[in-house]
Amino acid sequence: MWMIGASATAQTLETEPLAEGRPCASADIRGLWESRVVTGNATTDAFADWISLDYMRFSPDGTMMYYGAGKPEANVRKIQKTLDQYDAIDGVTYNAEMVSPGLLLLRRNGTPFQGFTCTVVDGPEGRPGTILTQLKGMPTLRRVQRRLD
Repeated sequence: MWMIGASATAQTLETEPLAEGRPCASADIRGLWESRVVTGNATTDAFADWISLDYMRFSPDGTMMYYGAGKPEANVRKIQKTLDQYDAIDGVTYNAEMVSPGLLLLRRNGTPFQGFTCTVVDGPEGRPGTILTQLKGMPTLRRVQRRLD
């Protein structure tokens, strides 16, 4: 059993049933992704006007880094460089773990801080994509990710 949050507000992590695709495995999330929230909640909607997408990098060693952007960036090298710059100055270590098939847990400095139901789907041009949605009992969220590398 996995929990997020302090004991008074802890939640058991359970994935939502899949409407499409298949559950993600660790190998599915590795790489560089552009991520857009297509169905948000109060928290994501508050940022939507100035942060319309995220760039996320999931490394084979389990480390993860991300940043929010207000407009799309087509240059993958520039995205990688920006991720490196943020990683060097933010003072935080992020890790991603597939706790079970389809259950993605993100940790900040070793402490769980976000969890998602992770689904692999067929993306444009035959490239796989992922959909991150809320876990059971969490606010509604649907984030569509497009692989960039």
